[in-house]
Order: sequence, then C-alpha cells, then structure tokens
Amino acid sequence: MDALWAVFDGHRRSDVSGYAARVFPQLVWAHSEWPSRPGKALSEALIECNEHAREENLVGGSTAVIVAACSSTIWCCSAGDSRAVAGLRNGGVHRMSVEHTCDRPEEIERVKATGGCISWGRLGGLPMTRGLGNFHLEAEGFACLPQVGSVPRWEVDFVVVASDGLWDVISDDDCCALVRSWGTNGFNNSADALTARARSLGSHDDIAVIVVGFPPEGAVGAAGA
Repeated sequence: MDALWAVFDGHRRSDVSGYAARVFPQLVWAHSEWPSRPGKALSEALIECNEHAREENLVGGSTAVIVAACSSTIWCCSAGDSRAVAGLRNGGVHRMSVEHTCDRPEEIERVKATGGCISWGRLGGLPMTRGLGNFHLEAEGFACLPQVGSVPRWEVDFVVVASDGLWDVISDDDCCALVRSWGTNGFNNSADALTARARSLGSHDDIAVIVVGFPPEGAVGAAGA
C-alpha cells in the first residue's frame, strides 16, 4: 500500500504551509514518475507545489518534510529544518531527512555562491535556507531545493515526522527511546505524548508530530498531533 505523511511548518504566515498540505499529495499521486521513481516524483512535486504557491501570490513560507511508503521502500523528501527520524528494528536510529539551516557549512557556501549572505545565523531573519515560499528572499539564496533519501521498509519499526519545535528539545535518540518505551501498542498515543514531553522540556514553538508504525506484516499505523 502506498501512503504519504508530511509536516509543513509555516513561518510568518500560514498561507504557504496550508496550501502545501492541501495540494502536495495530489501532485505526487498525479506525477508521471509515481510510483516507478518515487524519489523523483516527490522532489519534483514539491518544486511544482512551490511554483503554484508563487502563482497564487502566497505570502510567507514553510518547511517541508515528507515520508512516503512505496512498495518495499520508505522515502523521505525534505527542505528546511523539520525532521524525519526512523526507529530501526535492530534498535538503531536513522535520520532520514536533511536539515537546511544557516549553520551548515554547505548551506553557507551555497548561499554565498548565489550572492546572498547569512548574518548572525539568519537568512533574512530565518534560521533555515530552504523550503517553500519566501519568494522575496530568493535573491538572498532561499530556495526550494529538496533532498531525497530512502531506507528499506523491512529495516524500519517506526518513523517520527515532526517540526523543529520537537527536535529543539528532544534528540533523535531520546525520541526513539521514548517511543520504544511506550511500546508498539502505544503508537496511537506517541504523537501526543511526544508533544507533551517537548512542552515540559520548555519548547514554546509550534509543534507538529506524526508517528508512523510499520509492523512486520506490512500493515501501517499512524497517529498525529
């Protein structure tokens, strides 16, 4: 069964994030490369979504992190500083997404190459360098340049997809340890529990969390907060 989960964390305004949540899934399912080349379909659909947002003259911007299950592989497409982390069946932890923040040397170099400048750890006041929208910052180097990765489905026990409000206060390892401590029967409550834990640790940012379980038999269960 093909399935898709996404977090679009808006900033300044919710126009772009709300638009992406409504439009992006349809762009993926309608893409000519889905499901034969899922990575290409996800990346190009996100870029297409960004261009549609431009045509709609939407204001503000959004991060994007998408996880898609297609056949025997789990794919991740990301742009910005939201994150997807997989808890592996062997007890390991694997970060599926790539974060595009103003403190990453490769992003600093990319922005400089476009003629832009990161000042005081910010690009036009933002801590991230990629995502959707923010069209007024494109001359400074902000861009919708998704990165895609994948992992074999049989290796994955569960995936946590969340905005930076969670990851600012909970590490990848601690997050997966918490989900495991609640047990596989607790996946339905894990998203709410992670949100509550982040709040108790001092996170005051917006928090969006999705926890997706991948049982060995292939059925999928998901919960969000």
